[in-house]
Amino acid sequence: MADQVYRHLRDSVMAGRFAPGQRLTIRGLAEALGSSPMPVREALRRLQAEGAFEFSDTARLSVVELSGSQLRDVRDARVALEGLLAERAASRMTGVDDSEITQLYDRLQAAADAVDVPGYLSANFAFHRRIYEIAQAPIILGAVENFWVLIGPCFVLVAPDATHLRRSMDAHRRILDALMHRDGPAARAAVTDDIMQAANSLSRVIDKPEKARSVAAPNRRREDRSA
Repeated sequence: MADQVYRHLRDSVMAGRFAPGQRLTIRGLAEALGSSPMPVREALRRLQAEGAFEFSDTARLSVVELSGSQLRDVRDARVALEGLLAERAASRMTGVDDSEITQLYDRLQAAADAVDVPGYLSANFAFHRRIYEIAQAPIILGAVENFWVLIGPCFVLVAPDATHLRRSMDAHRRILDALMHRDGPAARAAVTDDIMQAANSLSRVIDKPEKARSVAAPNRRREDRSA
């Protein structure tokens, strides 16, 4: 049970289902997951060690907030590793993979068209993870997921922005086209562009904490109610 709770919470963090600075409770998470508090507590200890959550001196649980310098470090690591995985994936794609990635892209586009932020974040996570799985480099993918644990909550700060969604979908379209044409360098370039655009948007928000709080607040309230 502890492993299942850990994987569920970790995927939720990577997919952007929590906002930076969002406060949570062990009891609330346990109720939402249909679990007892003990497995949740164990999972949170593991995720705290990975940098996803933190406990204050008063034992308050919250989602970690990245600084501008940390964001840049994560950006640079993601560009290197995810670009490599995308390039490898292009050379390993099969007809079955073509169909699956196209379906994930269509799901992503539908969420973007509807400005369905939770749906978009979930589809974006699934789209990228499946591409990188095709690369067949589990050690590199594991390292990428460690960075997603840190950056995932930040995406909720920019996903509601229509301009960001449009630019992101342009990059995702180029990723899809590159994979369909088995063009590794083009896949790497498109993934790099996607990461850089997101990082630039996040930098503008993180540099203006008051704006970040106003954008994240509705999502935090929804999560608090669900917890």
